[in-house]
Amino acid sequence: MALDKSMVVARADLNMALKVRYVKYGLIGMGAFGPIASMGLVISLAVFGAPTEVIGFISPTVASFLGIMSIIPASLISANALVGEREQNTLEPLLCTPLTDNELLTGKVLSSFIPSMALLIGGLLVTAVGSNVVLLVMGFPPILIPDLPGLVMLLTAAPAMILAVISTMILLSGRVKRVYEAYQTSGAVVLVFIVPMILPMTAFSESGVGDPAALLALSWLSTLITLLVSAVLMTVTWFLALKRFNRDTMVSSV
Repeated sequence: MALDKSMVVARADLNMALKVRYVKYGLIGMGAFGPIASMGLVISLAVFGAPTEVIGFISPTVASFLGIMSIIPASLISANALVGEREQNTLEPLLCTPLTDNELLTGKVLSSFIPSMALLIGGLLVTAVGSNVVLLVMGFPPILIPDLPGLVMLLTAAPAMILAVISTMILLSGRVKRVYEAYQTSGAVVLVFIVPMILPMTAFSESGVGDPAALLALSWLSTLITLLVSAVLMTVTWFLALKRFNRDTMVSSV
């Protein structure tokens, strides 16, 4: 029953966020741009005759890009669900509803987490299936895009980063007055996913030829680093956010 109440809050927050034009079209754009850009990169290499081994070298970039395209929507929705309500003077009536703090907080989290995870899984499936369909049509053997380290990162570090973004918004909700200020601050969290995009590139030699073994090792290393950083950020921000999310304190600060 508590989850049902939280889902009511989640649906209301998501509907409110989607009424904001740049949020609505931002979600649509990022949901489409992630897999389209990733597939375009794979297809462009295939068109120029790159061997399958070379095409596989872009897998870390694809994984990082898909992760970023799923994390940013979480900041868009959660900013409007928390800071946006304060800006629109609708936060106080919500805080005075007969919901427990846990039910209210869970609803706020789900309103951002569920759509972001849907974009992540959807983008991952479209990229993997679409890229291989094109490769097969062009006469290339199928490959795993993203590769195994990338999949592990997307299914572990990305959800952790989504939760870290949401908890960051909870912390910011009492400190900023405008939604765009929250966007600017939370945007720094996304930079964590630049690590798995850049680190594997060091596997390329000066001649431009990459070492597959070095790439795999660096991919796993970057995945581990990203996962650890994401887990630490999520843990610290949620510890602070749970202490910050107090109904009485938030009502008095409205």
